Amino acid sequence: MKKLLLALALNCCYFLGTAQTKITVDEAKSITANVMANFTQSASFAYSKGVTLDQFKVRLYGKAVPVIAGNTMAEVAYSYLSRGVSKEQIARENDGVAVANAFKFLLDLHNKGIEPDGTELFGSKTALENNPAAKAAGCRWYQFWCLVENFANWVVANWPTIQTILAAFGIIPLP
Repeated sequence: MKKLLLALALNCCYFLGTAQTKITVDEAKSITANVMANFTQSASFAYSKGVTLDQFKVRLYGKAVPVIAGNTMAEVAYSYLSRGVSKEQIARENDGVAVANAFKFLLDLHNKGIEPDGTELFGSKTALENNPAAKAAGCRWYQFWCLVENFANWVVANWPTIQTILAAFGIIPLP
């Protein structure tokens, strides 16, 4: 976990320096692909060989009901886990769309005056905390911001950059 946080901190420093002016499409894809790789690694506790997508989701959320963006992230993670794709390969190859849609969902909450912690993606903090299986070392898998700890602190403080990422994916018009 310490190595993961160090890698995230280094990525954060890189992106923090480049994001102050304008994020390119490639940088946006790199950011979101790395978040997907970290999410997949964190959710891997719920996967074992032969587990179906539905079984994987039950292990992840229990009876919690995720929003579409959270469900899509779980489905993408399952796809990688079931094919044995490495974290590094996910970071290189992921298109970033699932995470960009998660960012959009969280940005919409932020714009409504709600400060999201990421659990909203997967059914709510209360529903997930009551699921004894929904735990991973360090961060709980559903704590979206915790999974990208240092980077997330920067993200929350830089919603305009998130808007630029979303615009790079064509999810929202340029601000």
